Amino acid sequence: MSLTPSRSHAVARSGFTLIEMLVVIAIIAMLAALLLPSVQQAREAARRAQCMNNMMQIGVALNNYMMAHEVLPPGTSNISGPIQSKDGGGYHMGWISQILPYLEKQYVYEHIDFTRSIYDPINLPARQYQIHMLMCPSAWNTGGLSYAWTNYSGVHNDFETPIDVNQNGVLFLNSSIRYEQIRDGSSNTLFVVESRMDHARDLGWISGTRSSLRNVVRAVQSGQQNSRGSTRGDWELHPIGRDGIDGIPLKQELADLEAGRETVGGVGSHHTGNLFIVLKGDGAVHAMSLGMDPKTLRNMAHRSDGELTPEF
Repeated sequence: MSLTPSRSHAVARSGFTLIEMLVVIAIIAMLAALLLPSVQQAREAARRAQCMNNMMQIGVALNNYMMAHEVLPPGTSNISGPIQSKDGGGYHMGWISQILPYLEKQYVYEHIDFTRSIYDPINLPARQYQIHMLMCPSAWNTGGLSYAWTNYSGVHNDFETPIDVNQNGVLFLNSSIRYEQIRDGSSNTLFVVESRMDHARDLGWISGTRSSLRNVVRAVQSGQQNSRGSTRGDWELHPIGRDGIDGIPLKQELADLEAGRETVGGVGSHHTGNLFIVLKGDGAVHAMSLGMDPKTLRNMAHRSDGELTPEF
């Protein structure tokens, strides 16, 4: 009898079957689906932390400016008001240009000719110079914009009204607010709020218009329907929507602009969870909800209304 193995015996082979491979792929896909939201949340948390750090640096710069000059910078400078947000419409030197040396941007400051309007061609290089500290990391792609922009706006008033003199915020037309004029206390007063950039008519961070100044609440009379067809009491907060400004359709906003009706706008954010970042006068930075009580937000934007507001 031969001891040679028969060739008819099957040879054992190693490897995955098609079914096993499909099972492995399905498991990997499920794990990726479970992990992806966590990764996105971690990234957004990091972007929000960076946004808050940006705002904190602005707060330090504003306080250093006040220590040096004994007043806050003017929100915007112009011979007369109210301010219209249109290119070439005036001098319009904004508050951010004044604090550049305190943001360690002296080289940008030196490229600005303060004897000319911000719209003068000599100021174009500075106007187009993007400063990342002035941008929220969660903001959308801004391709196609002509001028460098900011997501951080000084508070000119506590409710919607054109930018003008003698308003209730701390950064308005030709303002020069001292600490003693902030009677509610710097820890109870908003200096800067996060806002959404307006692709249709943004004039850049250097412009002392709605491009760098905002209010917080649009006034609605009690019982009156607002632009969304709902009634929400005496004051309504309008967060900026993706299809327009402060929830108003862009078509209507542009029609208002053509008719000479200036809308400054309020707070807005690119962060998830309906959060927006604010800076108080004492340098404290907070993430606040777009769904908060508009009356509370209005009280915080008014530098001397004398009302008690919750601590944050």
